[in-house]
Amino acid sequence: MNPQKPLETHPRSIAKSVSYRVVSVAVDYTVAFFFTHNLAFSAGIVVFVDGYSTLLYYLHERIWAHIRWGRRPT
Repeated sequence: MNPQKPLETHPRSIAKSVSYRVVSVAVDYTVAFFFTHNLAFSAGIVVFVDGYSTLLYYLHERIWAHIRWGRRPT
């Protein structure tokens, strides 16, 4: 059996993860500041949450890169 190679490369998954996180950080910071009205505390929330979320998103992308469901043959 010859497993199909994923269409997503590691650099592409990393670039997608980073671009998504940039948007997410901006939105998360805005929301955190809206509730806290504290710049430093809002920044701390964003660093913590978006730090682990970036890793989780990357791993999620890599897992889905190996799932053929919903793809058209190349």
